[in-house]
Formats: sequence, structure tokens, C-alpha cells
Amino acid sequence: MTDQQIQTQNDVITKLYYLTPLDEYNTTKPYYVNWPVHDIQGAQQTNLSHTSYENILIRDIRGLGVKCEIDVQGFQLETHPTSLNNEDFDDDALIREKYYPEMSELAKNTLNASRVFIFEHTHRVQNPTLKGCGCSRKRKPLVSAHIDQTPASSEQRVRYHLGGDAENLLKGRFQVVNTWRPLFGPLKGYPLTLGDARTFDLNRDGVPTDLVFPHYVGESLNLLHHPDQRWYYASEQNRDEVWLFKCYDSATGVAQAAPHCSFDIQDGQFSERPRESVEVRMLVFYN
Repeated sequence: MTDQQIQTQNDVITKLYYLTPLDEYNTTKPYYVNWPVHDIQGAQQTNLSHTSYENILIRDIRGLGVKCEIDVQGFQLETHPTSLNNEDFDDDALIREKYYPEMSELAKNTLNASRVFIFEHTHRVQNPTLKGCGCSRKRKPLVSAHIDQTPASSEQRVRYHLGGDAENLLKGRFQVVNTWRPLFGPLKGYPLTLGDARTFDLNRDGVPTDLVFPHYVGESLNLLHHPDQRWYYASEQNRDEVWLFKCYDSATGVAQAAPHCSFDIQDGQFSERPRESVEVRMLVFYN
């Protein structure tokens, strides 16, 4: 899985966006404020700067002949239908009531986990203005390479969400795992691409970034480009195909995290149907 030549008709050479290696970040930590700050004098939404890198090969996992595994590459693709229809995903309460249990069961069965706690979800829409009512709270696909959590923020998540149980849970293995599903298929616009964890050195490539909310300050990793990095996707992903991928794992000797982002597979051309997707973020524990 290291050959950088196109091997199947669905392998793609495209551009990906990475953090710009600015001198500023040697003295000022990157950040993004997750609420509007335009009414606050002198406030900036972010100091992040990203640069597009051309000629990035993204391999189609369907042509590899082997199944990717979450403890090896950091991600895997599973078949898992949902009982919800597309309109249901406009209802956050319904997602929590019906979809969270589905994703929790998927994680337990796939990962052999003893406990799963889902702490949030995101409904992404390629063109939010086409969605009508409720679109203002939807997010567009994120096209810059990143990892949602750092080791420190992963432990912080456990303490924040699980209170009195946290210290005992942190004594054992735990993970931050995302699931990602397109809401229709086959998906042809802005698919998810995932980086093979074995080809990333997060001390070399990862830059901790503050994510500032009114009630919480988290931390993610923005990624710097390196030629050793290898990327994969699933061509024409269907609605009943779900990515599971790590953002953190406390265990050693396994994949720690899978960098990820979306990419413009159509190179700016018209899409028959703009992408919609739902991702769920969870804390996963093992006895």
C-alpha cells in the first residue's frame, strides 16, 4: 500500500489542503473560534492558514484486494444500514434517540468494546442553502487535513462527559472513534479520504490547534504535508456503508489516529446531487 502510481480506474490524483507552515505558529498557537465574533472589536475568527498541495494520489480501497483495519491503518469500512430516512437527519433529537444507539451497537460489535459514549454528531451538507429550513446549523464538508482530537483533548473529553467514572475509565484502554455515512449513494461529490496512520508521524506532521466554544476549549491536530503520507477513499460509497476511524487510541502498538478530510473528486465540475453526510463522535472503552 505504498505505490504512488494509479493502479485502478477509481484511483484519483487531486489536491488536498494542509496547514501552511507559518513562522507565526512557532509563537502563537493556531486556533478557531466556533461562534461568530464579528461583533467583538479586534477579535479574529481564526489564525489558521491552509495551502493546497497538488498531485496527491488517493487510492480506492476497493482495488486494494485487502480489507483495511482500524488497528492497522486507523480506519475500516463496514456495511450497516440505518432505520432513519434522510429527513430524519434534520432532527437532532431524533438522531440522538434513534441513530446514536445504532452507531453505539455498530462500534460495540465491530470493535468488541465494552462501553460506548457518543458525545456529538455533525450533519454536513455540500450546499447548505439548498436544504431549506434548518440549513443555517449545517456545516459544509471540511477540506483541510486534520485529526479531531489530540491525546490531551481525548482525556479531557472523558473527564468532561463522564465525570465520576472518568478516572477509572482512563486506567484502561480507550479510544475516540468517529463513524461517517453519506446520506445517499453512490456518493460522487466530496467523499471522505483517510490517511494511513502508518505513513504519518504526528510529532512531525501534527500541529495542535485550539477549538474554542462558549462552554469548552478543545484541541485538534491540523496536518502539515509530507511526501510519505498515503491517502485512501471508497469509490461511490453507498448509504449503508459506514467508515469507522480513530481520532485517538490510548493503546500502544496499534494505529493511533487516522487523518481525514474531504476532497473535490469532480475537480469543480457539477455534481448531480450535492453531498450530505452524518458523522458521530464517540468515546470507546474496553474492559
